[in-house]
Formats: sequence, structure tokens, C-alpha cells
Amino acid sequence: MDQVKAVYNSKTVCPVCASKIEFTKVRSKAVRLIKQDTDFCPYYEGENPMFYEAVICPECGYGAHVTSFDNISRYDKEKVRNEISSKWHKRQFTGPRTIDQALEAFKIVLLNLTCIDGLKSEIAKICMRIAWLYRYKGDQEQEKKFLNYALINYKKAYSQEDLTEEGKLDEYTCMYIIGELCKRLGLYEESTQWLSRLIMSYSDPQQKEKIPQRLIESARELFQEVRDTVAATKEEG
Repeated sequence: MDQVKAVYNSKTVCPVCASKIEFTKVRSKAVRLIKQDTDFCPYYEGENPMFYEAVICPECGYGAHVTSFDNISRYDKEKVRNEISSKWHKRQFTGPRTIDQALEAFKIVLLNLTCIDGLKSEIAKICMRIAWLYRYKGDQEQEKKFLNYALINYKKAYSQEDLTEEGKLDEYTCMYIIGELCKRLGLYEESTQWLSRLIMSYSDPQQKEKIPQRLIESARELFQEVRDTVAATKEEG
């Protein structure tokens, strides 16, 4: 009996150019999460489904995260046509992806989001994934560059966006990620400020039930880790 392939193609219609296109997905049975870093970077055994989250239309160059591919306004469609499709060279993105192919796809999504002035939370999410792909490659310079882009956009999302909408990034996870990214980028004082804000929120009975127990535990561990790092640095100094 033939072994079932980990990846397969699914069909959809591009919301920008109306072409019938295919994009590649990973079978859920083929996915096994081994571990996660403290900023939620996932590690899988076998095929990594994150490689396929960036969906690109081969005909017009429109690209978006798989969860928001259909969510584009008429005004933004016109922007993509004018600024991306007009310069696009048709090419396929189906089939198994390497890290470099995933990077190319995610950078096309980032280009689209920049073109349409997309939500800062969505830009931050894509920048995080690009940073993680560079982490897999061991390219620390590029990883830090995109972690910094993610940090800038998460801060803007926190101050500018409604993070109470169901299914979207919530304000407490956003606070945690900002604190985590500050730590990774050596901004220790800022990291403790964001993590303290999250921990203080948990002490408010009205907010406590909105914050997952696991998130607050991670925040407390991270807060202590940052304080230990700062103390160790002062001792060395």
C-alpha cells in the first residue's frame, strides 16, 4: 500500500484576480509538535506546517497568511493590482517547501501587507515567522532584525488596535510577546515593565479570568529570568 504523503494541494479562488489556484497544506496526521521556544517558535518532527502558512497566488502575486487570505477589501485589491501584480512574474508555490522557499513566500506576504498598510498585529505575526525561519537556519543577524520588526509592530498593535475581537491576538498575549521580544533583544528594563503589567493585570479580579493560567506562569518565569540576567550582568560589571 502506498504511503500517504504529508503534504497535499487544496483549491481556492484568488480574491484579487479571481484565478482558480492551488496551495499546499500539511495533513494534520503528519504533524507532531516536539517543543516550543518561549516566544512560541515551534519545532516539529517531519513536515513543518508553518512553512505553508503563507499562501501566494501564482498569477498575480497576492499573498496572505492562510487564515486571512480571503479577507481583503476592494480598495486594497486595487492597491495590490497596481503595486504588486503589475510587476509580478508568474511562478508556482505548490509542493514541499524548503526553509528558503518558505522565507520567499512569507516575504511576499509581508510585501503585500506593507502595500495595503495591513494590521500591525498581522505584520508582526509575519515578521515573527520570518524570524523563526532564520532561527532554523542559524542566521542570528537576520533573526534579530525581524524580531525587532515584530516588536515595533506588536507595540503599535497594542496601542492602536482593538485586541478584544474573538479569534485575534488578545492584549495579554500581546503584552507577553512584547516582554519576550524585549528580553531577546537585550531590552531588559522594558521587558520587565511589560511583564509586570501583565502580572499586575492578573491580580485584578475583572481581568484574571481572561488570562490563561499557562500564560501567567510563563510571564512569571520570564520575569524572574530577566531579573536574574540583569543581576548577573551587574555582578560581572
